[in-house]
Amino acid sequence: MMGQSLALINDPILTNREIEILEYVTLGLSAKEVARHVDISPRTVDRHVESARLKLRARNRTHMVACAVKAGLLKVNESGVRGIFKLNSETG
Repeated sequence: MMGQSLALINDPILTNREIEILEYVTLGLSAKEVARHVDISPRTVDRHVESARLKLRARNRTHMVACAVKAGLLKVNESGVRGIFKLNSETG
């Protein structure tokens, strides 16, 4: 049991805003594009991304998304990330 408690203590805790920003990053949006969607400055988006990256101990944005998925912080399915957008656009 001690190992389980220790694992929970070491799990990264991201703010709701960091998770929201991560969801947009997962879709490949730039800081400027994310900023437009959440109505904050691109610099603030960059700060949230860097904060999440450090908390997840990731080397870069791609690794950060992989770490977030592995930690169960992001769930990706065919409707997109939490349904914000569709991952593949349908023509027609």
